[in-house]
Amino acid sequence: MTFQQLGKAPCTAIESRPGCIQTALGILGDKWSPLLLGQLVDSSKTFGELEVSLGGISPKTLSERLARLCSEQVVAKHIYNQHPPRYRYELTKKGQELEEILRAMAGWGDKYHAAL
Repeated sequence: MTFQQLGKAPCTAIESRPGCIQTALGILGDKWSPLLLGQLVDSSKTFGELEVSLGGISPKTLSERLARLCSEQVVAKHIYNQHPPRYRYELTKKGQELEEILRAMAGWGDKYHAAL
């Protein structure tokens, strides 16, 4: 089966192999994940801190995004309180490598759409 049949159009001009961009979009391709990762660039945060800093995200969506990012090993969660269980979230090494991409996205947004 080809990438086109799988719904993955290769971008041969910039990809080292087909599917690289789709892989990145699987992590960064929704509304909240890049914003969530951006909040973790400087320091770890609790669920509540992330919820406040991402004003407008529902607790369900935040929980789903954190679970997905943890399963992708982009974010790690560490327990800091046993009863009730409370966690802090931080970028893994894999997640830290996304900082350059996030900064490039922010720079592009600043250049072309800063007046939102």
